[in-house]
Amino acid sequence: MKQWIAMLAAGTVLTTSSMALAAEPVKFSGDVTVKYEKDTAEGADDVAGTMSSVRLKGEADLGKGWSLYARFGAQHATQPGLADYNTDPAVYGDKKSVMAIDQFGFTRQAGDMTLKIGRQDVTVGTTALLYSRSESNIGKRAFVDGITATGTMGEVDVTAAFVQEDNAGEQDNRVYAIRTGFQKEKPFQWGMTLGRYQDSSAGSTNHWALDGTYTAGKHTWTAEYTQSNRSNDNRAYAVTWEYGFDDKTAVYLTGFRVETNGDMGQQSDFDNNNRGLYYGIKHQLSKNNSLELVYKDQKALDSGQKNTKLEATFTQSF
Repeated sequence: MKQWIAMLAAGTVLTTSSMALAAEPVKFSGDVTVKYEKDTAEGADDVAGTMSSVRLKGEADLGKGWSLYARFGAQHATQPGLADYNTDPAVYGDKKSVMAIDQFGFTRQAGDMTLKIGRQDVTVGTTALLYSRSESNIGKRAFVDGITATGTMGEVDVTAAFVQEDNAGEQDNRVYAIRTGFQKEKPFQWGMTLGRYQDSSAGSTNHWALDGTYTAGKHTWTAEYTQSNRSNDNRAYAVTWEYGFDDKTAVYLTGFRVETNGDMGQQSDFDNNNRGLYYGIKHQLSKNNSLELVYKDQKALDSGQKNTKLEATFTQSF
């Protein structure tokens, strides 16, 4: 896999050079975010800080359905312990500012399917309950390398991922997952996911999940349940209700529980070994500006220790 990445990087350089000679246009998009976060936990000091981030993506059309992409990410965190970058001592440690070309590769449009080949973000599960290395991550050793596919085959939605984590050291953990979704044009939609997490040190786990989404007027309910083949602490679920007042403002309430072996590599979008509730509100300030406020009230499953997170995020897209 590491050799494959080197070949991809070399191919990217060559293709970029050819593209420059051909004077092909490059489309840019991205955003600037400022997030304030305050974490509390019983028996520990409160931690608060602000993360300021820039994400800039460039994409060049290579013709015949192919395109080349690269993303630049940068973040300054007043409290590195809350940062969206990898704080492993072998990566960024306690640095307060980082920047990198953190995603790159190729996309291929084939009918109703889009293939992505290279370094990229990925989530598994409708609610990212099984696995998450999301686009909000920043910098080196924060994403995955491989192939993902998204699109439709007839009346069925399909997403698939065959990727390897870009970790520090020699941890070559891999993620294999495929989800099929049904009744995409109806008020009630449902899907199922099959996955495997191949851990180079702790062994592999197999996973399955069911999800459903029901929409009625301004109300939307989404639920997902997953289970692994571990013999204990092997379940997880998330249930969300969202109410949209209009096209600008919405509120939501999410309940979740993730047991120790319930997700893939303890990398759910929800905190592993925790259960709790999220209370959130989202508001579109203007076409390109948005604000989200969420309060997370949680308890550790093993100790019962209460912990909370308050997050306020302003985003300006361009």
